[in-house]
Amino acid sequence: MSFDEQLRALVFCPGPMGIFEQSLALQERDCLTTMAIDYYCDLGRPRFRWIPDGRIKKYLRKRYHPSLDSRRVRVRLLPSIITKLAISKARDPQSRDRWCFWHNAQFDRWVASHLPRFGNLAFGYESSSLLTFRRARELGTPRVLYQPIACAERSAALLEEERRRFPELADTLRYHWFPEEELERRREERQLADAILCASSFTRDSLIEAGVEPEKIFVEPYGVDQAVFALSQEKFSRFSVAWASSFTQTKGIGYLLEALAREPVPGMELVLAGYPYGADAVALYENRIRVRRLGHISRAEIGKMMGQCHAHVFPTLVEGFGRNIIEAMASGLPVVTTRHCAGPDLIEDGVTGFIVPIRDVDAICEKLAWIYDHPQEAIEMGQRARDRVASLTQPDYRRRFAERIGTVWQARRPAQ
Repeated sequence: MSFDEQLRALVFCPGPMGIFEQSLALQERDCLTTMAIDYYCDLGRPRFRWIPDGRIKKYLRKRYHPSLDSRRVRVRLLPSIITKLAISKARDPQSRDRWCFWHNAQFDRWVASHLPRFGNLAFGYESSSLLTFRRARELGTPRVLYQPIACAERSAALLEEERRRFPELADTLRYHWFPEEELERRREERQLADAILCASSFTRDSLIEAGVEPEKIFVEPYGVDQAVFALSQEKFSRFSVAWASSFTQTKGIGYLLEALAREPVPGMELVLAGYPYGADAVALYENRIRVRRLGHISRAEIGKMMGQCHAHVFPTLVEGFGRNIIEAMASGLPVVTTRHCAGPDLIEDGVTGFIVPIRDVDAICEKLAWIYDHPQEAIEMGQRARDRVASLTQPDYRRRFAERIGTVWQARRPAQ
């Protein structure tokens, strides 16, 4: 479809998530006015070229997207610095969460105050859009909410149960606690939104359970860089299971660690790319399993690691999509995951991977043993997995995202 030349979109989020790809999608249609974010560093500008290669530049590069026009980027840095310092000193998960909620509210207030200048369609993320959407309603501006993960009510119910079941990893939980004022904020955001976008059927279903009208929810799965995540003939010498995410029980890492500790495959190892959230869950098991820690590595390095492993296990409890799933599939790995992510949208159980129940250590062990005992069939499963996601590229996601925003604009744009 062709876009109306009057669309001037605002995309805002106090954190990266998918905002770079979504902003680029609209920039490619020449209808992005503003990308508002907590901080952004244009490493291509002369004033940043003095920064030497090393840890600082590697960190800043995570918030740099060379394809984006940095003249369209607006930042709100101070609350982000305050929040990061406060979280580093926080003593418990609830304190960390309170600072995140405060940060989102401050960011939202700033965007709302600049709305008319920032754009005439507001695309914002859950928990940081309420004041902006209220102001947009007053102005007659269309409002699109992005739901990056299962809604708070669903997450809290699942993870409060998890806290009781696995207390030693309670400190690693994310999205498990929300004060009532935060839940009210999110409920009103959903009500004010003209449309809600998400990346998986699991997220969509959680919204419907929370009372959102199904007809205003749209699922657009992410794409994957097919060149970075590709088949590889070079494998680690030991049977290796890939993990490419934060170490949190929200993603079910404790169930993977329990499965590996039972050693369903002789001499296997866990290859970790990522970082702890709260307590280091992996450290509790390092005397029982073989672990190869890679730490913070680039997407290219993750792609190489994926290709060298033999399987990917992601027994997540709450997830919005699970980019690591599609990346592992593109790398030709058999994937073992749950229904609480995009797994059922991407995987045909037993054909292009495996879907197991949440919290089922026995099922994880069974699938890992099958992959090890059937090497040729596992290779063929991985090839089918790659074929399944071959059409889900990043340009394809940008096209689908932009078309969806265009549809909302055509339906909801203010009368001229």
